[in-house]
Amino acid sequence: MKLTIRSRNVTTPRSVDALIESRLLALAGRIRIDDATVTVERLTDASPPFRVQLHIAVPGPDLHAEHNDATARQAFTRALGDLERKLRERELKRLERSRARAPRTDMNRRRASGAR
Repeated sequence: MKLTIRSRNVTTPRSVDALIESRLLALAGRIRIDDATVTVERLTDASPPFRVQLHIAVPGPDLHAEHNDATARQAFTRALGDLERKLRERELKRLERSRARAPRTDMNRRRASGAR
């Protein structure tokens, strides 16, 4: 996994960088992450002042999340929560597709063919 952390108008503390790295490595245990880009931005005119944007390249469509909050740590935590929710929805969708393709039982085959 290639991890890129960008900062705009703010110097992120090492603790925030370590949190980002550890949480993304934990997420990599669930899905293969090819590339992760995290942008931490301090907006001078906005309230709340911190925005975190996440872009994670995974097999299939990439995952994106963005969140604004009072601190960079809170914004990252909430954006990562959105990503985890999207990942869970994707996993459930995959399970539903596999259930829909389940083989028919003998009883259902007879009903489908019209023979009893």
